[in-house]
Amino acid sequence: MHRPSDQHRPVETRSSRWTGLCLGRSGGSALLIVILSLQAWSYRYQEILFARPQGYHAWRQSDCLSMAWHYMHLDLPWWDGRMHYLGSEGTGRALSELPLLPYFIGKVWRSTGQQEWLYRATILLLSIAGLMALYLTVNTLLKDGVLAAWVSAFLFTSPMVAYYANNFLSNAAALAFVLIGWYATTSGMERSSRSRLLGAVALFTLAGLLKATAALSLLILLGIVLMSFLPFRHTLLGSWRPHHRAVTLIAGLAGLAIIAAWYAYARWYNAGQAQGVFLIGTLPYWSIPSKELDTVWRGFGDHVRRDYLRPDLYLVLAAMCALALFGHHRIPRALWTAFTLLCLGALSIGVLFFGALRDHDYYSLDQVVIFPAALLLGLLALVRRGSGITRTWPFQLGLLVVLIHGTDFARRRMTDRYSTWMNQEYLTQHEPLGRMQDALLAMGVDRSARVISVPDISFNRSLYLIERSGWTDFDGLSDDPIKLLAKVDQGARFLLTTNDTVLLKPSLRPFLAHPVGRFENARVFALKNPWPVGGSNSYARGTLIEAEPGRARISRSSR
Repeated sequence: MHRPSDQHRPVETRSSRWTGLCLGRSGGSALLIVILSLQAWSYRYQEILFARPQGYHAWRQSDCLSMAWHYMHLDLPWWDGRMHYLGSEGTGRALSELPLLPYFIGKVWRSTGQQEWLYRATILLLSIAGLMALYLTVNTLLKDGVLAAWVSAFLFTSPMVAYYANNFLSNAAALAFVLIGWYATTSGMERSSRSRLLGAVALFTLAGLLKATAALSLLILLGIVLMSFLPFRHTLLGSWRPHHRAVTLIAGLAGLAIIAAWYAYARWYNAGQAQGVFLIGTLPYWSIPSKELDTVWRGFGDHVRRDYLRPDLYLVLAAMCALALFGHHRIPRALWTAFTLLCLGALSIGVLFFGALRDHDYYSLDQVVIFPAALLLGLLALVRRGSGITRTWPFQLGLLVVLIHGTDFARRRMTDRYSTWMNQEYLTQHEPLGRMQDALLAMGVDRSARVISVPDISFNRSLYLIERSGWTDFDGLSDDPIKLLAKVDQGARFLLTTNDTVLLKPSLRPFLAHPVGRFENARVFALKNPWPVGGSNSYARGTLIEAEPGRARISRSSR
């Protein structure tokens, strides 16, 4: 028991000269809005909002925009996805995650016209809503508006989060729904609200439909509910018991079934149409050839140092984890269990998708919830210690310093993604393509014409910008005349080049005999079969002619 004299020694009296900012829920919300606005301004969001698809992973950005373009022009149902890249069968049919955002934006564009900034703005608004929901979750547990605002703003110092929060990928929307879902879970548990818990399940399900790995939060919620039925539940959850367990469990299992059904449908839809366009499956660690493992590890290490967080901030996370461990008795067991499941789940995702981690930082985007979760546990242990240090101005000044340095690091990484080698291909080759619509029409390349674009190795970057369907240099198309002629058979009428070095390829020279025009760095050639047979638009499948300087080589196939 505390003596009466102890009860009259509040922290405010002992350290009144150190007392810092004390904000409730509304004040903390206002503080967070100010901080997020300053961070967004430093990231040049006001300029990027109106930018064309470019920068790091413009490949994936163009895929999303291409689908939205087709939903606008073809008025397709949401379960029928199309892209400018026509694939192996020449249909352009392709699906991966639920195309909720491309479909919604496509419908909006039917009224507004093709306004790409609306797509970015939609993702941005969802991302801000997710950060606000994170603030509400933390504030519910800490009862401190300043700390809750800091945790949410800390997540926004991740260069990866800052980049995709104002972009076109569905991964950022999935992260936002996860964060909103956790607030619905926290408030639903606190208020014993069945509707909020069902809302949380719906949000986690939607996140999983937008990105399969985001279903981790739904699995964690179901795992905690299932643990509450076990005989040793006290060890895992303490005295806490979730409310409305049966209905939450049934709804969660239904959500998992919906997620599984969608990806099964997408796999079936893509069969024979667009294999290799989207990954619907895994790239586990054990499937990577041993000679490639080192390359993948180096790529992942680069993401850890440059994309996930400023390296110094990992020390902040480590310090918070240490505080949580030393004060573990002050933290509810249910939170420890949830955090453990989160860590194990993120580790499992890393192992199952290890092959994708070298080049695709966004595969880890929905797992960054580990960062605020670690901060929450450490701050909870510190707050419940009762020293009041978290409400002193030196402590809050330290939090501000962390935010400033983290934001500056993210700002510099954002600049890298839009101005260095990460955006070189767009700046030097693809930027004019978005301005050559009239020039293409003048060259006779009408909107129905099928085009081959080289040396673009993505699926849709150049094709989306010129708004023409066709094929790109994916899978080395420009290196194989047989493949090129097959695309001519599938209706390709024009060849577009954006880099003159590709014109030196011997495999392309026979297809460059009929130039029709040029726009800045882009050249357009009419495609005609250089080896007609019987006057038809076919080719001699048994003969491959490779023109080389000073000689010509004719090789016969075994067919």
